[in-house]
Amino acid sequence: MKAASKFLSAASAVTLSAALVVPGALAVQFVATSAAEAAVVSRVEVSGNQRIDADTIRNYITIKPGKAFSSSDIDSAVKALFGTGLFSDVQINQVGSTLVVKVAEYQVVNQVLFQNNKKLKDNALAAAVQLKPRGTFSQATLDADVESVKAAYKRIGRDDVTVTTQVMQLGDNRVNVVFNITEGDRTQIAAINFVGNSAYSSRRLSDVINTKRSSWLSFVLRDDVYDDDKLRADQELLRRFYYNHGYADFQVVSAVGELDSATNKYTVTITVQEGDRYTFGVVSVESTIPEVDSKSLESVVETRKGDVYNAKDVEDSIIALTEKVAGSGYAFAQVTPRGDRNFENHTISVVYTVDQGTKAY
Repeated sequence: MKAASKFLSAASAVTLSAALVVPGALAVQFVATSAAEAAVVSRVEVSGNQRIDADTIRNYITIKPGKAFSSSDIDSAVKALFGTGLFSDVQINQVGSTLVVKVAEYQVVNQVLFQNNKKLKDNALAAAVQLKPRGTFSQATLDADVESVKAAYKRIGRDDVTVTTQVMQLGDNRVNVVFNITEGDRTQIAAINFVGNSAYSSRRLSDVINTKRSSWLSFVLRDDVYDDDKLRADQELLRRFYYNHGYADFQVVSAVGELDSATNKYTVTITVQEGDRYTFGVVSVESTIPEVDSKSLESVVETRKGDVYNAKDVEDSIIALTEKVAGSGYAFAQVTPRGDRNFENHTISVVYTVDQGTKAY
């Protein structure tokens, strides 16, 4: 905010304007003074307030009667008042020896109402929106709440929902907010396509993921709801499936759901890169604990040379080794697997290193 080039004299009121980046992007009027010619007022007058007590507003600002203030103090006062979230506009002017703080309060929400909703109850929608009874109203919050209501319906497979709003003026700076909802038809998943898979059929991969194509059972199972979060989780399910079947280089290249607005149906396309299949190479255990022999630990390892690489077997081996060493009094022992991949032979050798940690007595 730029300081004005002229200073305020005690005999005259000078109003200077500057733009401040605040909610509503409203103009803020203030007075600029230099450190050498700081202004002093005898009283702080508050106007425009309806619900909020004038003393409360005075307490939000640091400018006090009888104390010198500068343009930076005005800046701070304006920001402090906007920062409360209670005001849509703030103007500060000095008139003679009086500092006038003029505010416009946000309207207060009396009720939040939902109409024509059947698939989602009022309490579920009320939890999704930010506007609450006895809270402040702003158009920006209302716009965000419309999107939140749409998102709530999308999570139950109702992408076709439309939401309009009505703000009813009640007087005394109060409003009722009404969300008019047309729920629309249930959105279906027409197809799930896999691209790049050769080791496993698309039908087999469809069994791995939780997103399902719409069928006559979907009405009961509700498993054909398209959801971005579910699709992200499905990518992890595919990774684990391939990692547990030898495909250590597997990647999900992309996973996209496209909605055909004409049919209100999704087509999901998952592109994968399977890579080569690996087997276990040499598997060994190295213990850095003098009292624990490495050979004595090998029997609990579930990975074996020549077996198809399986990430879950590695995880299970870590757990088994940790429990085995804990039985020897090393409850905080750490087991770290180190993989050595041979790209030519398609093998992965694994060394499980057992470190002591803190011994428990």
